[in-house]
Amino acid sequence: MTKAELRPIFKQKRQTLTAAQVADGSLAIVRLFFSFFEVEKMKAVHCYLPIRRQNEVDTFPIIYTIQDKYLQTQVVVPRMLPLTNDLEHYQWLPDMTLTLNKWGLLEPNPDKNTKLAQIANINLVVVPLLACDKQGQRVGYGKGYYDKFLANCRPNVLKVGVSFFEPVALISDAADFDVRLDYCITPQRVWRF
Repeated sequence: MTKAELRPIFKQKRQTLTAAQVADGSLAIVRLFFSFFEVEKMKAVHCYLPIRRQNEVDTFPIIYTIQDKYLQTQVVVPRMLPLTNDLEHYQWLPDMTLTLNKWGLLEPNPDKNTKLAQIANINLVVVPLLACDKQGQRVGYGKGYYDKFLANCRPNVLKVGVSFFEPVALISDAADFDVRLDYCITPQRVWRF
């Protein structure tokens, strides 16, 4: 299937999830994340902030666990720049102010207690997605924010998708500029590509 075919299917699948299914699935993903990756050896983990109305995997438990248990590891969160389809990256601070953007996404408010982060320090990126395939190709919302960002990360950065659903067999129209995932975590298992 193509990205355009998969996008509405997986948006709809996520919308049918109950709040309990989102919470339980997210916690299962978080448990697998910390049992699989050696966060204590990482300098920085980049983590998206979930769009709750889209039933995205809740990444706040990842952020809070790193903040509380892995003090040597920095958490980095993104802010969208819609005019250029780029992301800015900020160090997560416990008292930082988050603002809701026009897409319903919480993001750092650059005017209030924020500190820009260096992407060169990032060891792992938790990547949002609608779907992925068994080769590590992903389907996002179609604006290319994460493909641009991941292409600018250091070559050995770990790219980890999180999804409530298992990978599909193949995304038929993956492009050369699409950046493949290294892993995808579902509530059932960690997929390695």
